[in-house]
Amino acid sequence: MAILTVVIGIIFVLLLLSLLATTIMELIASLFHLRGRNLTTALHNMLASSDKSAVLLTEFKSNSLYRHLSQQYSKGTQGPPSYIDSATFQSILFDIILKGEGIDQLKDKIDTLPDEDLKNVLNQLLRDADNELDHFKEKIEKWYNDVMDRASGWYKRYIQKILLGVGIAIALVFNADTFAIYQRLESDPQTLQQVVALAEDFTQTQENTLVRAVDPSFEQSLESLQVLVNNQINTVKSPLGLGWSNMDFSGYGVYDWLAKALGYLVTALAISLGAPFWFDLLRKFVNIRSSGAKP
Repeated sequence: MAILTVVIGIIFVLLLLSLLATTIMELIASLFHLRGRNLTTALHNMLASSDKSAVLLTEFKSNSLYRHLSQQYSKGTQGPPSYIDSATFQSILFDIILKGEGIDQLKDKIDTLPDEDLKNVLNQLLRDADNELDHFKEKIEKWYNDVMDRASGWYKRYIQKILLGVGIAIALVFNADTFAIYQRLESDPQTLQQVVALAEDFTQTQENTLVRAVDPSFEQSLESLQVLVNNQINTVKSPLGLGWSNMDFSGYGVYDWLAKALGYLVTALAISLGAPFWFDLLRKFVNIRSSGAKP
């Protein structure tokens, strides 16, 4: 049970650092419009597989409905929306294909599209729908949702790479060496009990805050999460020896430095797994400890 308690302490610290990385990652995503860029890339792959067909993508982005969803940046500039639902995509696509003409002209209009890949996809979807308009619209929306699912996968992999970089920075700034944290918790029962008590309280009181805050649409929750994380980190920072103020490297040799670097890397890799992973793991281990069962 003592080992389980130490594991809970380590997981809690990694969760706090991961939550800090989440707030930093959201700032980066907002500053560089990463979600909007990811959506633009997905739309480009769907509508403009060649340079000569880029005009269709331009028309799509010039559509009034698309522009209405665009984000307002500083200095009056506009950027791409972070998200477009499938019904909106289908509506805009029909608008730029038909160009104000009747729906009975749809098949002919599709055949005149400059993008061969898009033309083939739409004709295939039209055949699959047995030339029924409502069914065709559903097919287009499903196609869009499938592409967005893949785009979401691209985005998550890209974000995880950035999170690794953020994790390395956090590990260095806080001197958060996983091995050193383990040694401190294992050798100091008082600190261990303090950290575990915080972990148990966190799982009981902060679940809703965490769930809302990892959703990028909840900016206020993200702000409250940032305050929460700062407070929690400040609480465990001193007992765990995080930071550089009390460090003494005078007796360090090559092996010690290599072990330290490996500890930072382990912390960074752990942070890159994301806060939801560590929160779920923490909750499971806390429940095991509370029930008295062995892991």
